[in-house]
Amino acid sequence: MGVVMKEQDKRAIESMCRCGLDLEGVISIFPTFPKEDVMAIYNSAKGLNEGTEGELNISINCS
Repeated sequence: MGVVMKEQDKRAIESMCRCGLDLEGVISIFPTFPKEDVMAIYNSAKGLNEGTEGELNISINCS
């Protein structure tokens, strides 16, 4: 069974991505998490998830 990431874990990965670490560096810091999950968070933090029209896929919670 794989390790389940908590919200705090996801925020830590996002912080490392924003500090300038490359994908391989981020994966090496968090070896217990699935690479696919880390890659998805990395791409999201770096703004690499663009829509088909070149628009960013952004979700805003205004509650």
